[in-house]
Amino acid sequence: MRSPAPPPPQCSYTVTPIKFGFRIDMIMNSTTGDYTITLNEEDQQSKSIYIFSQSHVIEHLKPCTEYEHSVAFIDGAGKALPCNLENKTMTSGMSEDDIKDVSCMPGYVCYQSEWDISSSLSASNNVPAKPCKTDNKTFCIKPGFDDICTNLTTTFRSDCTASFDVTKSITVGEFLNVSEITQKAPTELPAKIDTKLPPNCKDLTIDYTCQEDDKPSNPKKLSELEPFTDYSCTGQIKENNVTKKNTTAVKFRIDCDIKINPVQSATDTSIELSWITDSQKCPGLHDLEKFSYDCSCDPRSSHQRPIVPANKERSGGRCHIAGLKPFTYYTCKVQPKYDNSDIPQTATVNQKTKVGIPDDIHGLTVTVLDHNVIRVTCDYKGSFNGPVVTQRFIARLHNAGVTKELRNTTCDFSFKDLSYLTEYNVEVTAYNGEHESKPKKKDGVTTSYNDKALIGCLVNFIIIILSVALGVAVYKIYVLRRRKSRNDVMMLEQEAIYANVPRSEDHH
Repeated sequence: MRSPAPPPPQCSYTVTPIKFGFRIDMIMNSTTGDYTITLNEEDQQSKSIYIFSQSHVIEHLKPCTEYEHSVAFIDGAGKALPCNLENKTMTSGMSEDDIKDVSCMPGYVCYQSEWDISSSLSASNNVPAKPCKTDNKTFCIKPGFDDICTNLTTTFRSDCTASFDVTKSITVGEFLNVSEITQKAPTELPAKIDTKLPPNCKDLTIDYTCQEDDKPSNPKKLSELEPFTDYSCTGQIKENNVTKKNTTAVKFRIDCDIKINPVQSATDTSIELSWITDSQKCPGLHDLEKFSYDCSCDPRSSHQRPIVPANKERSGGRCHIAGLKPFTYYTCKVQPKYDNSDIPQTATVNQKTKVGIPDDIHGLTVTVLDHNVIRVTCDYKGSFNGPVVTQRFIARLHNAGVTKELRNTTCDFSFKDLSYLTEYNVEVTAYNGEHESKPKKKDGVTTSYNDKALIGCLVNFIIIILSVALGVAVYKIYVLRRRKSRNDVMMLEQEAIYANVPRSEDHH
């Protein structure tokens, strides 16, 4: 058989608005034990439940706000038994004394109250309040950049029909966040950092001090900065000449836009460059002592670079590169420098040196052929220093003011039909169409005698001698024969006389 249900609890309560919230009191004839009271802000879903015995104070509620509430008795089984129907009660209004100006978050205007002021305050900059990270009774408003050097007014709803204002002076030292300051790094000289300070601050100034990255102990003003140098600059924000804050560092490097337009001229062994230097970003660059130029001319077939310092002139420069090869293409470069370091903006031109004097001839060989032929050869390893199409060798033969000249594309000449037993002077030059090399000479080259003519003369002489000898012999034979013939006739005549004369007479 079931036991009868326990009688419902005898409980009733009162809710009295007090400062910052409610006080709940159980009436005297209520059942002794634990109770719960549930509060719910009107038209809100969230509920708050509190456990108490006979009396309880609930604080940190919203002012001028109606709350729904209900009380229940907790029986021995832990079951909540409602005491009576749900009722509604409105909290009282708050006063300016209920608000405290506190510091909770740097750079924020913060107000603390035992009231829940989360929805009771509104700022003149229309920025919503946010709870403090460390205190749920404090709400903070972030002043904007334009609020610096002004008064920020916060309006609090004090009761159901009125409100009050709390004003806070937004000072530079307390509220300016330097990370919000816009700093535009300079891109030209003289250097100037474009800084955007709070517009409502009339007495703010900023002075920048800069340091080179590798020279922190040598501070400089903006007006002293140089190009092609890495700097870090920090500004001192001053109000009425009193330093309030320092800006974040601005890092920059000003690389000047350099335009160089060289004009070039050349000789056979040198190239001269002259130019005007222009820079929009750095108009006074050319007057800086550390600014200079180097010049170089590289053959297209070589990577050697003879460096020549340039002469700075009024608005540009000039350099003379000597010791170059004639009739050779060169790529010439004007290299601007700052503090002995190369600057990326260079100027390059192509130039060909003029036709030069051919290299000297070495190894001249002179040979006498056929007694009256002179052959001239040489082994030429030099350069003509001129166009290929006009390259020639010239050989000259000198004798008694008379010169014979031959030209050939190779160094091989034959002078024929020369005089016998004659001394000649030989010289050979290399010729490129404009210039001749220094002549290579050989003096005292003598032709031989005419052996053929000599042999002919000898033969003729021998023939003549033989002819004379033969004639003499024939003559002698003739003479002898004549003499013999005469002798024979005389003997015959004598014999005939002797034959016709009487012997006595003959004897006589």
